[in-house]
Amino acid sequence: MTTIRVLFLVVVWLPTALAQGDGMLPRWQVEELAAELVENVETATKVVIALKPREWIQDGAPASYVEQHATMLDELEQVKLSVQALGREPERLSYAVETFLWLDRTDALLASLSGGVRRYYNAAVADLLDSARNRNTDGIATIKGYLRQLAVHVEQSMKVAHAEAQRCRSQIATQPAP
Repeated sequence: MTTIRVLFLVVVWLPTALAQGDGMLPRWQVEELAAELVENVETATKVVIALKPREWIQDGAPASYVEQHATMLDELEQVKLSVQALGREPERLSYAVETFLWLDRTDALLASLSGGVRRYYNAAVADLLDSARNRNTDGIATIKGYLRQLAVHVEQSMKVAHAEAQRCRSQIATQPAP
């Protein structure tokens, strides 16, 4: 029974312990980054909400900007939820992956939408969108690096857990029957 407890502790606590190791962003820093990214997403959302792409069509804009606008609003909300989840549980690899993918996708969509705003609406508003994108650039790079670090640490913890499980298995297999 003691070996099972040890194995359980290794599997449950090792990823958290490794996350505090060398080269890994500390939890508080990931939480701060998440809060900053949420704030940036909320700012971008306010700018995107104010856009009226249906009005651009009369100026020659493709109707696809209307669909892109709606998609952008939905995806900004998804980014916000993903970043908040990462801020609550920074050691979850799936949250880091999801956050990075959402940030990367919305960055590309914001760039495209900004081009349409610049061409069919107002250059100053396009500058606001570009500013929102630029504020997230460092965050995207930091999340990308953190994602790599977290993946390495999770792999290491799984390797240790596997080795411990094999050790426990061999120890149980060699014990005489009661």
